Amino acid sequence: MKTIPYCIECGKPISWGVHVFSQRIYGHSLCLKDQCTIAESGATGRAIDLYLALKSRNFPVVLEYYDGQKLIDLALPGKLYIEVNERHHMNHSQAMNDLTSSVYSLEKKIPTIIISDTMLEDPESFEHVVSELSKACNVMLKSTHDYSFTVAPPLTWAQMQ
Repeated sequence: MKTIPYCIECGKPISWGVHVFSQRIYGHSLCLKDQCTIAESGATGRAIDLYLALKSRNFPVVLEYYDGQKLIDLALPGKLYIEVNERHHMNHSQAMNDLTSSVYSLEKKIPTIIISDTMLEDPESFEHVVSELSKACNVMLKSTHDYSFTVAPPLTWAQMQ
């Protein structure tokens, strides 16, 4: 008995033909709609690979997230930005835009992690990057207000005097 494959993006069941095609192209199960959305996103191949690796670990990352200033390669909106920089990415104009965007994210108190594409070239270092980014995502998704409460019994009339 075959199990039904599901899209890692939307969670909907997909046919085996779509599953096999998606596995061959993306390495993950994606429905046709989400395959098209990713293909048309304008994201680089390495950013897509990183996105799908984090998505397959159930992190609610967003590909090509617009933060009000510029497009961020990957984001946990409002919590963490992840940028994948390619070698040809760093010309003078791009460097100035990145500086402006970094200041903007600092003002919003959103940390940005910049990943060099050379760190994603071989499978071993790619897996290490995904592991470290998973730790960062876990930290950012944890509740920032972990309070513990203790309830004391009410004071008696004698104790209040």
